[in-house]
Amino acid sequence: MTKIKNLNPLRMADIGGSDLFIPFRMPSGDIGFVSGDTFAGTEPAVGGPNWRSPMLLRSNTHDMAEPIEFQSAARGARQLWDYVHDNPEFSTVLPCDAITIGSRIYLWVMVTQGLGNERWCEIHYSDDNGENWTDTAIRWSTSVFGGKRTMISWERGGDGYVYIISTGGLARNKNMLLWRVRENHADLTNPAAWQGWGWNGQNWGWGRDPGSDPRLGILADGTRLGEIGLRRIQGNWVMSGFDAGAYSSFVKVAGRITDNWRTARTYRPVKGSPWVLGGPDIVPRLYGCYVHPDSRFDGAFCMIVSEWAESGNPYRAMQFRIFGIWSAVPIA
Repeated sequence: MTKIKNLNPLRMADIGGSDLFIPFRMPSGDIGFVSGDTFAGTEPAVGGPNWRSPMLLRSNTHDMAEPIEFQSAARGARQLWDYVHDNPEFSTVLPCDAITIGSRIYLWVMVTQGLGNERWCEIHYSDDNGENWTDTAIRWSTSVFGGKRTMISWERGGDGYVYIISTGGLARNKNMLLWRVRENHADLTNPAAWQGWGWNGQNWGWGRDPGSDPRLGILADGTRLGEIGLRRIQGNWVMSGFDAGAYSSFVKVAGRITDNWRTARTYRPVKGSPWVLGGPDIVPRLYGCYVHPDSRFDGAFCMIVSEWAESGNPYRAMQFRIFGIWSAVPIA
């Protein structure tokens, strides 16, 4: 594993401290990076001026052996839609993942009142490569399904469906659920149209309750997840994220979305530590852990990870090149 670069501070977008930098493929063919709470300045710090979340950067770097460079920021590096932070209802809006379907980008966000207190979730969409955004005006509950449909990641299956993995919020104490929904606006934005992948006591199938029972989830019992990611890379399904229980990143690779993710080949390329000291594969106060969609099993495999700020330590996202991640099925 090799650290390629810190993604912030970033002068061109007036970013000092920021996190997440969730990578997804945009309608233009560029890679979009959605960041969470972002502050101005020259240092990677929390609490500076010009508080923005979410915001969106664009990059045309596709070779993951090279440092990611940013060419532009949506809305002139402003917040993607206007609202006041720390208002009576909520403190900030945090992104979870974006997906492109045709010329439209969909963005799932959590509306939070402080960390670990998610009030509701929303879907916003853009038809002009991220410059202007429309709220679908549906508030998605953060308490249904055992609280495990709060943070999500989604990917097109190439079969007319979007597949979604979901977990709890920033308490980082929930397992993962699996969903699918038809690839159209009406269904994607309708909570009732999402079909769960559930266990009926004998087998798994679609159209079932995926996990109101707190014991249920598609990963090992007792799994406690933070941020999660789902991407289809070279014909393989790749799941990634922050395993809070193990204080580590993880990457899982499967041939089909409905394969047994509990037994899927699992990698832990970046580990966390509560301390500043570490090694080349250790990031203090780790979280995030998103696989870049241009990763290649037969080339450069890339993960974006974040480091939380504490007592003056950096608040930033970083690009890592990962070695030794293998496909589960032949590369497409």
